[in-house]
Amino acid sequence: MKGKLLNALGLLVGIAVGVGLLYVLISTSREPKRRRPPDLRPLAEVITVSEQKYKAIIEGFGTIRPSGTLKVVSEVGGMIIEQGKDVAEGSLLEKGSLLFRIDNSSIVAEIEQLEAQIAAIDAQIAEIGVQSESDRNLLEVEKKVFEVIKRDYERSLSLFKKKLISEQALQATEARKNEQLLSLEKRRAAISANAHKLAVLKANRRAAVATGKVKKILLTKTVLRTPYKCRVLNVDAWLYQAVQPGTVLATIYPVDSPTEVSVPIESRHLSALFDFDKLERGRPPWKQVKLKADVFWQIFGKEQKLSGYLSRIGAQRDPNIRTMNAIIELPGPMERAMRQSSRGLLPGTFVRVAIHGRRYENVMVIPERALVTDHSIFVVKDGKLKEVRIEPLLILKTDVILPMTLSLPSGSKVVLTEVAGAFEGTMVRILEKKAKTR
Repeated sequence: MKGKLLNALGLLVGIAVGVGLLYVLISTSREPKRRRPPDLRPLAEVITVSEQKYKAIIEGFGTIRPSGTLKVVSEVGGMIIEQGKDVAEGSLLEKGSLLFRIDNSSIVAEIEQLEAQIAAIDAQIAEIGVQSESDRNLLEVEKKVFEVIKRDYERSLSLFKKKLISEQALQATEARKNEQLLSLEKRRAAISANAHKLAVLKANRRAAVATGKVKKILLTKTVLRTPYKCRVLNVDAWLYQAVQPGTVLATIYPVDSPTEVSVPIESRHLSALFDFDKLERGRPPWKQVKLKADVFWQIFGKEQKLSGYLSRIGAQRDPNIRTMNAIIELPGPMERAMRQSSRGLLPGTFVRVAIHGRRYENVMVIPERALVTDHSIFVVKDGKLKEVRIEPLLILKTDVILPMTLSLPSGSKVVLTEVAGAFEGTMVRILEKKAKTR
């Protein structure tokens, strides 16, 4: 009996232990995870746009050039017999330095020949002057003689009419009168001829004197010197070369004048430089607003920077690429040296230019990749796609500048990437990206 009780008690204890273990296992076991159903909505990358200010910067590339160059041109022909010792490409020359000396012997000979010619003309003028004076004196004498003969003839004619003298005597008196009249006319003709010769000689003398002055001027042109402190851009002639008038010998540029760089810009970007609504018409905008421009270049592996300003816009547009040239003016070599600014900015240096244009107020900026068409974008509103019409103020590189509108208020979520198969009203998931500010 006692053994049965012990067996029953052991059975109850075993059952109790089993129940306890089962309770512990049930209470400590984790509830199996429920699998969430897949989200079939397409994913859209978006940015939240907000009202901001935008500084337009137009970038481009160009080559440094002097703002003004001077071609040294020979005005006389001849052989170059001397060249300045420092005349070479890149040389720095002081004002008045010798560039070239051209052989002047032929010009000197021509001047001497003209001087001899003028002396001969002067001698002829003097001789004719003496002859003319003598002829005028003789003319006065012959006039008096003629008057005497004329009165004698008139008296003879009166006597002939009274039949006091013969016809032969009258004819002799008339012959003397006509002979004296002919002599008088010859004297007058000689005086007139001498006057004509004198006029021709004086004209020839004036021509010779004028030619001599020209030759003397040309004589000064045989020595070419620098008109100002300059650098030699290139040399196109050499010693003992025979040159003709109009031959380009060298090209120089002043070191105390500014340098320039011409940067092609698109015509549509002019509105990014100037707010034309606020500018006076009929007056160049760069005369009303001075725009800063930064120029960058490399020297010895280091980037250099120099600031200038927009000097002007070219007057002609390239018909092929539809660009205009923005001319940036920079400090010249002398000014840069005085400032101890960046070095290595020589003519021909390839540079990158950043022109600081106008500042837009109360605008929004989105990436160009957000455009669905040139005039529409997608925004996400209440988890759905919505197509919005836009009118960009400016598209600059990858930035699209938009005005604030009721259809696109500040805080709108603009879709950046193309959503495959999406259309207006499509439910989408969003992946927020950081908006760009400038």
